[in-house]
Amino acid sequence: MPLVISAPFGNYIKPRGATPTLGTFTVDKRPGRLIQIIKTVRYHRKLHAWTNRLGLRNPGLGWLEAQVKRGKIDVKKAIISLHGFTGGEWAELLDRGCQLKPMAIELNLSCPNVGEVSWPDNVFQLALEAGGVSEVGVIAKLPPVRFEGMAKAALAAGVHSFHCCNTVPVPAGGMSGKPLIPLSLACISKVRKFAEATGCGAELVLIGGGGITTSEDIDRYMQAGAKHVAIGTKAMDPRLIWTDGPLRGLIEHARGAK
Repeated sequence: MPLVISAPFGNYIKPRGATPTLGTFTVDKRPGRLIQIIKTVRYHRKLHAWTNRLGLRNPGLGWLEAQVKRGKIDVKKAIISLHGFTGGEWAELLDRGCQLKPMAIELNLSCPNVGEVSWPDNVFQLALEAGGVSEVGVIAKLPPVRFEGMAKAALAAGVHSFHCCNTVPVPAGGMSGKPLIPLSLACISKVRKFAEATGCGAELVLIGGGGITTSEDIDRYMQAGAKHVAIGTKAMDPRLIWTDGPLRGLIEHARGAK
């Protein structure tokens, strides 16, 4: 679907006509999500931005595997977001995640709340090999700054799908919202140029995300070259607990814009 629900919101919000991103999952569970939400999630009115220090709190990939086995969660029309802290963890996550046969796996290589942004040299090859066996797509989620090396390494390995982009690292944690839009648009522009320079521009699939709250925001991303858009800020609307009404307009607009 043209509109994607970013992680972690895709765990809870699955509106009709949108693709949820589940996760981000790690090998071991990282408890304390509720506490971190209370302690660190803040809205800054002057910036029209949110900040958080959630640090990928999640129940672990084993929890998702159990839910899928019990028929509680269907991942066939979902993206699974993964993050490993070592090369061995990445290999394990990619193998297990692809065995669940989601639409795609998203490599969350750029969360600002888990330390320095880095990735194993062979992570893209591992992802493509695991995805190829299970016919699962591979998406690299890029940071909004200093993403050039990661994007070029992913393209060189054969990854052609990118999520532009993750939250901005600031003293209060990761910042999302309207300030992310110009950074995401710049990321899209540069990744397109990188892809064209390597001859794979035609295969490039870009998910543009950050600060989307209106149809006009969607249009800006689509006009910049994104084939899909991802929302996170708008997914924080408390009404979504009982109705997908607040997102219906954006979902339909994204489908028409595509």
